[in-house]
Amino acid sequence: MAAGDAPPVAVDGGILLGKLIREPLLHFLLIGLLLFALFNFVSGGRGGADRRIVVNDAMVGSIVQRYRSTWQRPPTPSELRGLIDSQVREEILFREGVAMGLDRDDPVIRRRVQQKLDVIAEESQARSAPTEADLAEYLGKHAQRYARPAVVGFDQVMFDPVRHGANLEADLAGALARLRAGAKPDTVGDSSLLPANSTAIPADRLARDFGEDFAGYVLALPVGDWSGPVPSGYGVHLVRVNGKTPGRPASLDEVRTAVERDWENDRRVRANADYYARLRRKYDVVIDVALPDVDKGKGTVDR
Repeated sequence: MAAGDAPPVAVDGGILLGKLIREPLLHFLLIGLLLFALFNFVSGGRGGADRRIVVNDAMVGSIVQRYRSTWQRPPTPSELRGLIDSQVREEILFREGVAMGLDRDDPVIRRRVQQKLDVIAEESQARSAPTEADLAEYLGKHAQRYARPAVVGFDQVMFDPVRHGANLEADLAGALARLRAGAKPDTVGDSSLLPANSTAIPADRLARDFGEDFAGYVLALPVGDWSGPVPSGYGVHLVRVNGKTPGRPASLDEVRTAVERDWENDRRVRANADYYARLRRKYDVVIDVALPDVDKGKGTVDR
């Protein structure tokens, strides 16, 4: 040892290890490594969300079995395509929901995640109230849905074809002549529980009570004279139309509540469909099973 040199200092390994354990930087690195390992474990080593969905024999077999258990028959080719589309949609919405963390707060995970993501999809567009122009445009596009039906008032007498048999045609002709000559309706025809007189009945209710064919005949009859025979599900009728109000388009004020409800429902349906379409484009869906042929243009699952 040269003169003036300091003597060597022995380093205690235990002291050095203790210092390292107390070093904050080491703690940070260890925590990072643990989080990285946990992420890879949870993601199955894929390093991210799986964008590949394989529709195989097992999946299709399960779909068919569930359908058969419910309806006691196998699905048609077109129905099977629709069921597979639904299964793919459910899988996509489930995975997207899990990626958003929606699976952490509910025990009924799959169904609840899908339901939550459906709600998110419905709310993905701005929820501003419809303007007068919006409602007027919607009413114009769906005018037939809200149209005010024709209204008709009439008297009727009924004849039972079974009771009159081969004499039905002659009995109808004789009764029609008497009615046109002024006979009272309650003196003609057969008794029934049907109303002999309706002062103002909407066409849709007329069709419901007497049948579509009867309503069509009556609405086409002239006003003020006895006519017939007019068939219905109850028998054959002689009818006198006393007044008619033709059907017409509804004004917005008349149907505002219904239009606002339907407009909002359509907005939600469109938002849901648009949201799912954007998600669907991010996935590669593979049909790894032979499927029966369906009509061209039906089914949206990729082959």
